[in-house]
Amino acid sequence: MQGALLARVSDLVVHGARAERAPSILNFSTPGTDSEAMLMHLDLVGLACASGSACQTGASSRRTCLTAMGVPRDVATAAVRMSFGALSSADQVPRIAEAFEQVVAKVRQLRAVLARA
Repeated sequence: MQGALLARVSDLVVHGARAERAPSILNFSTPGTDSEAMLMHLDLVGLACASGSACQTGASSRRTCLTAMGVPRDVATAAVRMSFGALSSADQVPRIAEAFEQVVAKVRQLRAVLARA
């Protein structure tokens, strides 16, 4: 999945990319977006994602792990987490990557419009 997303969104920041990590969880940020807008638009295209770390789900202070890793605030506020499980399959990856690319473009466009207003 990581390679497919990077092929579509070249400035994607993969958190913990050089560390040992669970192969079924991908935490990343897309500069020029924010996680809340990304989550809403990803949900609208049928992709269920989360923000923050799994251990902080439901907590008011998400992004604690990213801050501890030294991730800049503007990058941390754009963090999204995708998890893959028993209902996920490799044949879904191209559709997910394409939908993700479209969502990133839309969120960036909307953010630019709001910044001009």
